[in-house]
Amino acid sequence: MDTVERQHYWLPVPSRTGFQWHRHAFRGKHWDGRPADTSVCGKPCAMAKPSELDWFQAPTCPDCTELLITEQSGTGSAEQPDTASTEQPDTGSPEGER
Repeated sequence: MDTVERQHYWLPVPSRTGFQWHRHAFRGKHWDGRPADTSVCGKPCAMAKPSELDWFQAPTCPDCTELLITEQSGTGSAEQPDTASTEQPDTGSPEGER
């Protein structure tokens, strides 16, 4: 059975206003200093070196998390969600399904 190991890293990134930070996943081994990239969930992000406080306070993106879990488990489509809506749907998954 061949499995493709996709590497990713997490990085707190500022919102467009710069006042809020969110921790998104990005493809690759680590941040290489680039000023912008697209997250695993499909959001374009400005990137900057985060402080320790940014790491602590920034909430983790649930869309990035869900996509990475789906990719790892191989149960379903790992397509990027429609990010046009600002509302987050309830994407709870039933226990024990595989």
